[in-house]
Amino acid sequence: MSNYLSVSGCQHQDDGAKRIYHLTNKATVIEYPRLPVRSRFQFYDPRGNKVHTNGERVAMKQAVERHKKLWRFE
Repeated sequence: MSNYLSVSGCQHQDDGAKRIYHLTNKATVIEYPRLPVRSRFQFYDPRGNKVHTNGERVAMKQAVERHKKLWRFE
């Protein structure tokens, strides 16, 4: 991904058990904070397909981490 990603919206569901992050390129990241670190994130492209490319996943996760740091999420 060549452009800079950031979070454009965030939804908290099930009393914080599920967080849905919407990115500026229309992609989606779903986080389950109570799961282990390896299986915590699920990455989807704008069409709803899972993202398997490691470089794209890293960029998406970095955008989520920046958002969490900015808004002081755990």
